[in-house]
Amino acid sequence: MIDPLASRAISVALALLLLFAAWHKVSARHAFAAALGEYRLLPRSLWRPVSLLLPALEAVLGLAWLVGFETRTVALLTASLLGVYATAMAINLWRGRVHIDCGCGFGGASGADQPLSWWLVARNLLLGVAAMVAAGPPAGRDLGPYDWLTLAFAIAAAVLLYSGASQLMRNGAAMAAWRTPRD
Repeated sequence: MIDPLASRAISVALALLLLFAAWHKVSARHAFAAALGEYRLLPRSLWRPVSLLLPALEAVLGLAWLVGFETRTVALLTASLLGVYATAMAINLWRGRVHIDCGCGFGGASGADQPLSWWLVARNLLLGVAAMVAAGPPAGRDLGPYDWLTLAFAIAAAVLLYSGASQLMRNGAAMAAWRTPRD
């Protein structure tokens, strides 16, 4: 059993993550389609349809998390989507293709994406686990006024931690690139 406050915090955090990810992909749709193509996992004819399907799926899942619709199904679909993302990254890391953008940043068209890394694979897998935890059976208690305040602070903390961790990963990738000798 999971405390309803923890379940709600995870649900709202995943909803925000998925909605912002969908917005990022739509706002920079050509850059996202190019990033998708860089993975070299799909034939060129599927780049555009998949680049439209993924943000739509993320938006639907994000909205479903917000309204609490079919939480177990949404959790399974979210974890599966994050698992697909992690697998695509891992395949390219094994291929030695660390220079491509993950296509998962929130920089819109600013080009602020981050190159692939094992940290991104781990992050996606951890988020998938969080989704499955949120789908667990809730404990039988109602949320009180202090719970709602705690929820607001928990979401703010999660956003700050996620943003900070993403920036640290970007900084690490940039420093590694600076250290790489170039001709």
